[in-house]
Amino acid sequence: MNRPEIFAAGAVLWRPGPGEPELAFIHRPKYGDWSFPKGKLKRREHLLAAARREVYEETGIRPVLGRPLAPSFYDKEGRLKRVDYWCATPAAEAVDDAVDPSEVDGLEWVPLSRAAERLTHERDRPVLADFASNPVRRTVPYIFVRHAVAMSKADWFDQDELRPLNRRGRERAAELAVLLSGYPSGTAYCSSSGRCLETLLPYCAGEGVPLIGLPEFTIGGAKPGRAQRRMDRLIEDGEPAVICGHGENLTELMEHFCHRLGADAPPESDLAKGSFRVFHTSEGRLVATEHHD
Repeated sequence: MNRPEIFAAGAVLWRPGPGEPELAFIHRPKYGDWSFPKGKLKRREHLLAAARREVYEETGIRPVLGRPLAPSFYDKEGRLKRVDYWCATPAAEAVDDAVDPSEVDGLEWVPLSRAAERLTHERDRPVLADFASNPVRRTVPYIFVRHAVAMSKADWFDQDELRPLNRRGRERAAELAVLLSGYPSGTAYCSSSGRCLETLLPYCAGEGVPLIGLPEFTIGGAKPGRAQRRMDRLIEDGEPAVICGHGENLTELMEHFCHRLGADAPPESDLAKGSFRVFHTSEGRLVATEHHD
């Protein structure tokens, strides 16, 4: 397959219905079609941010993202277009004046059993099939974040635990605040190092999420096995969690997490600074993963 030249993002927005889920479909007067809400990325826009923005602009509903779905590929005027989708639920009721009627002039909630009849384009059917094939639709995310770029060790003369983010790291922390806010919120846990606390602080302050610094997630500050036991308790809690750590221990934590859920760890589990991996779970099982730089 050729490399995509056009990138877009959207969501299969759903809500519980009488007996089965109901899915949101939009009608676009320009094309006369019914489809899932989606749209092209703006310049330098992240997929996650684009998916949430497009859903809001086309439905007036702010989405909470769940597991990723199969992407859609199709030809757009001789160029290959890729659309990434997520399961999503409404965070609140629709805002009526958020939608431009020249872009979208209709929104309907359709029962899952009738959704295929409503879709106009064949290219959307694999996305619907992926949603329908897995009965697990509402998931609990565990998000592992490697701290953003910190000041160089050569330029820092105090305790390493106090070494802060540099300017680029602070910019990435602000970006992470936007991206992480798209998922269900719970509690954030991190190493007690300043660079880990700083990485999550904008997200926690903006979303009102508790931030707990843990010595067992801190390099050189934990006794053997303490970090794994803490992870076991987070799994048992079954609540959304963000875990921020170091390159030296984050891979081990993710591998332990997957082992406890009876799943294989991702083949490339190392994370670059400021990147994160999301593990979507349900009732103690791993349902899906995604990785974002």
